[in-house]
Amino acid sequence: MIAAIFAVDPNGGLGYEGTLPWPKNSEDLKWFKSNTQGQIVVMGRRTWDDPLMPKPLPNRANIVISNRSLDDYPTVTVFSGDWLTSLKLLQNNINDKDIFIIGGAGILQQCLPILDKIYLTKINTAYPSDVTIDVDSYLSEFECTYYSPTSTCTFTIYEKLSRSTTIYTG
Repeated sequence: MIAAIFAVDPNGGLGYEGTLPWPKNSEDLKWFKSNTQGQIVVMGRRTWDDPLMPKPLPNRANIVISNRSLDDYPTVTVFSGDWLTSLKLLQNNINDKDIFIIGGAGILQQCLPILDKIYLTKINTAYPSDVTIDVDSYLSEFECTYYSPTSTCTFTIYEKLSRSTTIYTG
């Protein structure tokens, strides 16, 4: 399975000055960890460069999409060039791990056609953001299959609509 996992505020904000727009959210961090632990995480170079993110993310296989090497991190895999094809090949060759795309916005957008699921945390409060995503458009080919509100955010899972799925509106 290839999934995206990320968080946004009510305005679709997901980044501010190279990191997350909101203060540390323990609930979201636990959700992220519980879903990605032991799996494969894929991120762009700017997400990798976030000063608040541990490098590499522990207990996960880390893949960074970049045209530059990461010589200081020999356990991290770098994909460049046609990295979408590389991700699909990786998915075909592993049976025991899921691939989670964790950002940034450009990588999330480019991966949209190959996603099976989206794990989206909706932060309750708006924050200043310089990186946003149009959430409604991003989710247009997915349906919500899980919804769990908390005091600071709501956890949701969206699955790609199948051709046989009928959506009823009323």
